[in-house]
Amino acid sequence: MKNSGKIIIILLIVIISASFVSAGGISPFLNNGFQALFYHAVRIEDTFKGLNPMGLAREAFENALRSGDESGEANIMLGMIYQYLDRPGTALGYYLDFAAEHPDEVWVYSLIGDMYTDMGLYDDAKRNYSIAVEKAEEDQVFSQAHLGLGNIAFMQGEYLQAKEAFEHALTDSGDLLDAWLSLGKSLYYLEEYDEAIETLEKAQQLAPHYSPVFYYLGLSYDAAGYEERAKHAFERVEKLNLKGK
Repeated sequence: MKNSGKIIIILLIVIISASFVSAGGISPFLNNGFQALFYHAVRIEDTFKGLNPMGLAREAFENALRSGDESGEANIMLGMIYQYLDRPGTALGYYLDFAAEHPDEVWVYSLIGDMYTDMGLYDDAKRNYSIAVEKAEEDQVFSQAHLGLGNIAFMQGEYLQAKEAFEHALTDSGDLLDAWLSLGKSLYYLEEYDEAIETLEKAQQLAPHYSPVFYYLGLSYDAAGYEERAKHAFERVEKLNLKGK
């Protein structure tokens, strides 16, 4: 998992933990798990080398699961922890258990789809992303599910299908960088260069120091005949890559 993905996962874990704690009435096991995750988020193990807050969190949530109290919350938190630890197969098991216990919580199928994608099981991923999309309420848009469907379509060379999925992902999450970048890439491969440029320039505003955005901007500028702008974009890629070394 990319560092940016890990940061997003730990932020989600902390936010979800805080929401459970603020709701009150949680079991001691869950409370201990949430506290341990908070300690990991603030990197307490960097100061106290013998402390393993992530391990403590896993143990606490496993205890909550064994006790039978709040197993749904425990399954989700364990799934997110193992997703963060790059163990998609283990995370998948917890997400599937949650889905079996809570069939109406269709958002979890986006997470299930992500785990199948990480494991290279794209047919299973598409099936679960589609469940999230098709069973969503009228006012719900599961951007991650549309993004997942788009990524798989893009990998398989289905650029028109990918474009449509990325557009759906952006209807509810207009600041989703991955969707803007992937939409721009799809438009480039569809040879819709002016639209690709417009889309990638929006991605650039969201991430002005992200070299893949400038790389595809350079390709799109060049294909559209904007040679000088293409040159500047590729120069920007080189500078950003040098800074990243």
